[in-house]
Amino acid sequence: MTVGYLANVFDLLNVRDLDLIAQAGRHSSRLVVGVFSDDFAELQFGRRPVVPMAERVALVSHVRGVHEVVTHDETTIAADRAARVFAVAGDPPLRHAGETWLLTPDRETSSVLLREALTLVGATVDHLHDVA
Repeated sequence: MTVGYLANVFDLLNVRDLDLIAQAGRHSSRLVVGVFSDDFAELQFGRRPVVPMAERVALVSHVRGVHEVVTHDETTIAADRAARVFAVAGDPPLRHAGETWLLTPDRETSSVLLREALTLVGATVDHLHDVA
């Protein structure tokens, strides 16, 4: 049995996230998904998620191929969770020891509104950091 571990924000769940989960699932017999805590997401990406963590956990737990969902934060060491850790191309690396498999999303969301919303949220956070 190959246990896989994929950790990410999974904010505003979209086809990119589903692609990543499906890819990790194809290389695991049991897939554990770590959902970043709000604080850890801000540490990694410079902004807090739009969707609260409890809702992101609930959404991801209903995705086909996900066997378990856990909270991933700055104290998490991914190798404690699984034998095979999946990393997402272009994302900051996660703290872990052991084998890493790099995943590249096949698709990005084509929703113009979602892309605009994500851009606005990022721009607002950047502006707030500049003012502070």
